[in-house]
Amino acid sequence: MEREEIPSIRVTDMRDIKENFTIETNGFAVFDTDCGLAYDDYFDEEKLQVYFRHVESLLGNHLGAKHVQVFRYAIRKRDPDWPKSSDIPHAWEQPTTVAHIDATLDEARREVRLHFWKPLKGPMNDWPLLVCDAATVDKENDITDSDLIYPDHAAENMQVYYRPGYKWYFLSNHKTTEIIVFKQTDSLPAACAGVPHCSFANPLRPGNEAPRENIEVRVLAYYDE
Repeated sequence: MEREEIPSIRVTDMRDIKENFTIETNGFAVFDTDCGLAYDDYFDEEKLQVYFRHVESLLGNHLGAKHVQVFRYAIRKRDPDWPKSSDIPHAWEQPTTVAHIDATLDEARREVRLHFWKPLKGPMNDWPLLVCDAATVDKENDITDSDLIYPDHAAENMQVYYRPGYKWYFLSNHKTTEIIVFKQTDSLPAACAGVPHCSFANPLRPGNEAPRENIEVRVLAYYDE
């Protein structure tokens, strides 16, 4: 698959309109919530379980799913030299600049997969998360399944074809108590598409801001239907 860099993509700051977005219509929403963990707690596996239970409760109450379960998480710390290439492996996962959806419908059987995304330090403007309004995505024509081949395993995600009608949003001065929840897949045919997402070099980032650090939690939500 060949990738093409599209210059001058318009992005919109949703700081003043974040309440307008819903998972059901746009594929993403912003929740103001605090689980009470300190920065160092996110690197402690036992204390991290508190955040996982908080995520599951928040999503279960909002979506009314029969069962909600965290199944994977990742912490990203942007290397100060990234995105410059280097032969030295990074100690932590880095941001991604390629718009994608992290799962395919073949992998998601009668379930909804979502991401919970929040910074570990804030307010954050460095390489912010960029999400596409799923209401502007045509599930049949705008996305395609893609194989991901790693040295020790294989997986699938969805790649996104460029179209000028997409609407992209980010959250300026992203606080640690603001979680962006966005959909990856939904087995319900009438539901909106998964949310293409990536990150971008924010020209409005303060020059003295530290590199981005964030946690991403992947969640499964099951329904009776």
